[in-house]
Parts: sequence; C-alpha cells; structure tokens
Amino acid sequence: MTCKGCERQIEMMAMNVEDAIDEQLAMERNHASLELRDQRLAICQGCQSLANETCLHCGCFVRFRASLDQKKCPIGKW
Repeated sequence: MTCKGCERQIEMMAMNVEDAIDEQLAMERNHASLELRDQRLAICQGCQSLANETCLHCGCFVRFRASLDQKKCPIGKW
C-alpha cells in the first residue's frame, strides 16, 4: 500500500505501516486521548472511504489522523 499524501511514493508492506505511524506520532504533540482516538477509528472502520488503513479522501493513514487532537475527518464524520 502507498500513502497517498506522501511526496515520495514509497510502497509499504502492511507490517511496516504500524511502525511508520508510530514513528511519526512520536514526533507529534497534541495527541488525542486514547478514548477519542478509538471513537474516531470506530467511525472510520464503517466508512466506505477506508481502504487498506488509508482514507481515500485525504490520503492519510487513519490511525495517524485519528490520533492527533486537532485533526478532523475530511468529510466531517468526526
């Protein structure tokens, strides 16, 4: 799978996606609470725009976007 939003189109194996997300989150501030993140991810799981852990609207890995306090769903679901 490829992260649509990246400048570099790097093919990522599924097992590397989680590591990449964790690495990026470690550099971020303003994390959402685990409860809020889990609520957001539950909404994403039922969304037709979710494909291989990626949002088809914004190109983000949904776990990354849902983990940041100030981020919003690109189509207003959360």
